[in-house]
Amino acid sequence: MKISKISDYTSYCQHLLSSQEYQKHIVSVENEITKKLQNKTNLYIKGYSWPKQSKSTFLLDHVSSNDGVINFRERLLCKKTQLNNRIRSSIHLLEDYFQAQLDTHIYLTEQCTPLGKWMQNKYPNLQASEYLQGISEENQAMMQPYIAPFQLQHQDLTDLSFNDNHFDFVLSFDCFEHIPDYRKAFQECFRVLKPNGKIMWTVPFDKNSESTLVRASLNEDGSIHHHCNPEYHGNPLSDEGCLSFYTFGWDLLSELKEMGFKKTYALLFWSEEYAYLGGEQIVFCGEK
Repeated sequence: MKISKISDYTSYCQHLLSSQEYQKHIVSVENEITKKLQNKTNLYIKGYSWPKQSKSTFLLDHVSSNDGVINFRERLLCKKTQLNNRIRSSIHLLEDYFQAQLDTHIYLTEQCTPLGKWMQNKYPNLQASEYLQGISEENQAMMQPYIAPFQLQHQDLTDLSFNDNHFDFVLSFDCFEHIPDYRKAFQECFRVLKPNGKIMWTVPFDKNSESTLVRASLNEDGSIHHHCNPEYHGNPLSDEGCLSFYTFGWDLLSELKEMGFKKTYALLFWSEEYAYLGGEQIVFCGEK
């Protein structure tokens, strides 16, 4: 799998210029797949499942499509693990690129998800949680059988209960955009990481923007002010979904350096073999 390490917007533009043939190849492969799916309900793609460590097939369909554009990132469900593109690739990077070991101390900012369940079953030193404030006890009880034998845990990412310098990795996937004060959340992640520890995260991100788009903000009375059309993402504990406050740009990496992270970068990757499709996927990393 080809992985490109990008540190800022200028580097990203240079990457696009230097990889034009590769980008054309990606578009060509995905256009062919899109054509095959066009008049079908679903399509199965052959490949290799990193979490299962074996060959598998991956379901691609029209679920979560936007104006007819296939959502490769959230689909391509592995037949053997039921993990989608985004989840499988995150596990792959953690274990192969960052060399996480079974006894590694990890904090994961989700628990009632396929990724949360998979990680808890594999990593004995993993802590996983959900943000339970405002979630009914009934909904919490409904999720308990899903994560059994583990207990549902609450953490506020802007005020974590963990000690300083505790974790080797903090993992957070599509979470920070839902936190109005995301800077405080990143500062808390920095605090609980060990020296040389790493945070891996994904967020809604505009690769072509140097600056972050503020989609919504909180007024002094706690009400929400929308700066553009509201965007809600799925929430395993609520049918109402979660409001996205931001679509991030490349300035996010500079902000983390100002907080104290010694290195910040994006990993861009794509693989037909592993079914990591949808253009070059992107995962971010900060090193303490």
